[in-house]
Amino acid sequence: MIFAIATREMFRKFSDYKFGSMWVLFEPLMMMLFFMVMFGARGRGEFGFIEPPLFVLAAFLPFRGLFQGMVRETKSAPNVINGLSHLRQISLLDVMIARACMNFVVEMLVLIIISIGLIWLGYDPVPDHILETLFGFLLIALFGFGFGMVLLFLSTFAKEIDKFTAFINMPLLFTSAVFLPMSAIPEPYRTYLAYNPLVHVMEYIREMWFAHYTSPVVDMEYFTTWLVCMLGLALALYRLRWRKAVNK
Repeated sequence: MIFAIATREMFRKFSDYKFGSMWVLFEPLMMMLFFMVMFGARGRGEFGFIEPPLFVLAAFLPFRGLFQGMVRETKSAPNVINGLSHLRQISLLDVMIARACMNFVVEMLVLIIISIGLIWLGYDPVPDHILETLFGFLLIALFGFGFGMVLLFLSTFAKEIDKFTAFINMPLLFTSAVFLPMSAIPEPYRTYLAYNPLVHVMEYIREMWFAHYTSPVVDMEYFTTWLVCMLGLALALYRLRWRKAVNK
């Protein structure tokens, strides 16, 4: 059932807009071009350990595509369940899981396509530790899934939460070690930013992707604690407020 919903949502995602299938590739490619213009296509730039296109691929795609993508797909799940109200065996959680799976598969396909293009251009985008990197992708996707659920159900208490969601996306982009590695951040700001759990999973992905990079702050036990608490809170809110979310 979840597979059928995910297939249906994927068809809708790429059929509503003529260039829908191109936009998922266009956004990360434009970010790569922007960084290449700033720091030089083959130069090491300010990153100190990797070329700008590979840095953007390893940072922008997991954060923008997996974390923010999961938040977006999860929060919009009630709009989908209303169109499936005649199928009483389908729950809101089923739709959330299906949309999350769809988003993860799409972003992995984007990663593969862009990686093939980078290999053709002479770069080496293959992670040094592939399985660990994929595990990092899964962790940040789960965090986005739980965060999206929490925001959705909190918005049933106060609609202002929707405005807060739009407001917080940009600050998170600049405070989650997306544009700069934590090794480039001086103290005491590095310590302050390390309170953000997303910093740790982003740095973990960076460490696994590039074996010669060592993060000064990564603490996966800290991130896992946040992840478990986030998912627990999300499921508790789901049990209490899923009807309100569907009827909102």
